[in-house]
Amino acid sequence: MKRKLAAILALFFAVSLVLAGCGKKSAGNSSDGEVVTIEAQTAAPETTRVENLVKAAEKLNEELEKEGKKTRVEVKTKVFEGSWDEYAKQFMLAFKAKKEPDIYATGHENIGWLADGNYIIPLDDLKDSEAYSDVFPALWDAVTYKGKIWGALQDTEARPVFYYKDALRKLGWSEEEINSLPEKVKNGEFTLADMIRTAEEAVQKGAVQYGIIHRPVDGPDFQALAYDFGTKIYDPDENKIVLDKTGVKKQLQFYADIAAKKLIPENLTQMEWNSVHRTVVNGKALFYFGGIWNVFNWGEDAFHDKLGKVTPEWVNENFGMMLIPAAEKGGKPVTLSHPFVYTVSAHTEHPDLVKRLLELVQDPELQTNHNVKTYHLPVTKAAGEDPEFKKNVTLGNVTYMLDYTTFLPNHEGFPKYSKALFDAIQAVELGKKTVDQALKDMEVQLKNDLGDQLTILE
Repeated sequence: MKRKLAAILALFFAVSLVLAGCGKKSAGNSSDGEVVTIEAQTAAPETTRVENLVKAAEKLNEELEKEGKKTRVEVKTKVFEGSWDEYAKQFMLAFKAKKEPDIYATGHENIGWLADGNYIIPLDDLKDSEAYSDVFPALWDAVTYKGKIWGALQDTEARPVFYYKDALRKLGWSEEEINSLPEKVKNGEFTLADMIRTAEEAVQKGAVQYGIIHRPVDGPDFQALAYDFGTKIYDPDENKIVLDKTGVKKQLQFYADIAAKKLIPENLTQMEWNSVHRTVVNGKALFYFGGIWNVFNWGEDAFHDKLGKVTPEWVNENFGMMLIPAAEKGGKPVTLSHPFVYTVSAHTEHPDLVKRLLELVQDPELQTNHNVKTYHLPVTKAAGEDPEFKKNVTLGNVTYMLDYTTFLPNHEGFPKYSKALFDAIQAVELGKKTVDQALKDMEVQLKNDLGDQLTILE
């Protein structure tokens, strides 16, 4: 209720600004010279995304002083409490009133509509800067749209498959076999078929109640499996969403198979998140398609029946984490990342200072400060080598997954595609439709929702 009220108040404030016709803020003055105020906004709860910019401003002011310049920078932060849709609407309304933040932190998938709407400026020169010289190369794809760079990478994550070690012990696996599973997945030796076969054995022998668990609601995770099957979901040259019918059929067949083999709860796509977490943490499932931030979730809420909240050390002792296995022997496994990025308003009066700020916020210590608190991964290799980051028993062990990562399309029509796919997955898992029926209905829905924004591959 508090988050909803806060969101309503924020939207009301933005609308008031539009009606009032207020202009963009101007810089102030101090006895020493001009004070440039740069506003930065993010969404709750990861407030370090903007707090780090305040710390970066301290460094920038030190540099300005050494350069003999009288200008100083002050960062003012705002944290939005509400849904992602409300967060986007609030920014658009504030932009119309020229009261939007100079730096708007958001998920990379919003770059498309932000760029097309002329809300933000391109940041191609950041890619050539020293601060971004060691960014994990694959991450640039997440901020590229129509051939330009539109966001400064802030953090990222991976969606590994968690596996319950004790269940494998009950199947007769040795400790060496259990601990080497991530490497076998990495090398393409352990495939999706092997995963299903192992899950079946675990259920049949009573090692676990369920063989496989995935998220219960629509979300990015399902697209990782699409990429695993080589499915194309976006055409950057045409800037269109793609329905790759051959690939999607393989994707739907996977979910139909694990349902038919009774490896998942019958009502998985109707379960609450808390029930999913309890199922996983209490060792009732062998494999769980999750995210590294779940380690943080499990330490915040009492999901374990006996222990309540669990520590990262406990998770590391009881669970392994591996990439999503390749679809074929010798193939490349995958994961999916959802990088958060800093975008820069088209109205900003001091783009050069803002860009310098975005370079300084890439400091490995600042990245680590955010990452270890929120269980995210760094965007630069230097931050990945930070001693404090490497000490974390979870994060340091999964950074390699960034070499295997994929991303959602930066296209405004993607949410409709994602929803249509989830509806199809839900239908085949519940046994309400065959794979062919679900695919046909998905095609009809996407033609209706996306029109000429859709390309269909037979």
